[in-house]
Amino acid sequence: MKKETEQFDAISIIPLDVPCKTDEDRKALLELQLMMATCSINHEYARMEFDDTQNVERKEQLLEYMSECRVQYFEAREDLAGFDPYALVDFERDLMKQKQMMLAHYNA
Repeated sequence: MKKETEQFDAISIIPLDVPCKTDEDRKALLELQLMMATCSINHEYARMEFDDTQNVERKEQLLEYMSECRVQYFEAREDLAGFDPYALVDFERDLMKQKQMMLAHYNA
């Protein structure tokens, strides 16, 4: 019997090619990228739920959650900019493209 599996799109995080002095710096760089990607996609899913719900209390919860996601995203972004502002621009562009492709598949 053939077992069926579902394939899910995912955001791919490719470590920025930025000179790092230590392995700890490389790890911190990747963690910042992961934080930005996670916050970005969580914010988008919360926004979609916000648009779909009629429950006022849930909308308030989602607004608070989206605000927390934005704060965490921009904190990570500021730290990532300290490594290389040009690499940050490339990362955000790639993140946006991947997020749009993933959400287009989800909304289809």
